Amino acid sequence: MDSITTTVKVGKYTFKIIDNTLSLREQIYCRNFKIEGKQTDCVKVSISYNQNQPIAAVIPHIMYDADCSLDPPPFDHSECSVIMIQTLLQHIHQQLPTITEVKFKDKSTIECAPDIRPIPLYYFSIAFNGETWYEKYFNARQKDKNKHDKYRATIKNLLYSEDLKTKTSFIQFLEIAQPPVEITNELEQYYNKSVTFGDFFQMMPKQERCRLVREWIHIFMSHYLKDVFENTNWIIELPIAMNGGRRHTRKYYCPRGRIAHKMTYKDFGIDLSNFS
Repeated sequence: MDSITTTVKVGKYTFKIIDNTLSLREQIYCRNFKIEGKQTDCVKVSISYNQNQPIAAVIPHIMYDADCSLDPPPFDHSECSVIMIQTLLQHIHQQLPTITEVKFKDKSTIECAPDIRPIPLYYFSIAFNGETWYEKYFNARQKDKNKHDKYRATIKNLLYSEDLKTKTSFIQFLEIAQPPVEITNELEQYYNKSVTFGDFFQMMPKQERCRLVREWIHIFMSHYLKDVFENTNWIIELPIAMNGGRRHTRKYYCPRGRIAHKMTYKDFGIDLSNFS
């Protein structure tokens, strides 16, 4: 195994990029890139080979920790995490320009309500931001572009259509979302004041959002997105600009809480607990 370590400083953050090449009988079969600081294995990208040629890239692991930079303080969690991933992907593209995309799965959940029951972070983010974190900062999309275009059109209609909200009575909403009985009165007051479903979510006080949507957001979102969205077949296209793919939208909202993920091969999650 051949290993090369490169130290990279980007703005106020310093990272180490480790490039491990695995070969057998002069045939490369895998190349692993990882970026880290004081904490190891913060982000990893695996490149598969065929006849010594790179053919595909997958992100099997992303973890977030304050020590992912070699010099964390002063530290902006959201900014550093974006820059860290950008830096690694840019480095990989420089080394392997024929790699034009990396695949990933988003298995992140957030525990931010009193009884620490996890919420699918991608559904939560879509409801309150209109997009996932990876869409906002990396222009990520589902591998199937036609499916992704339908997903974006569905989100636009779901969150911003006055007609859809008007045609959906509160009783119908209860039938779709199936929230606990004990919070229906609270939900109804926001529902009746809102013009769109996007308004409905935004009217919920930030300190109450996790508690109010924890039990039903996955049911509600999957009802509307079941044919156009999946969280397991996404890509980030390369090369990637060192601006995080930021678009002129409102600041990304994420409540404070513990981000968790079920790690299996080729699955990953990221700690966004300080991204609010």
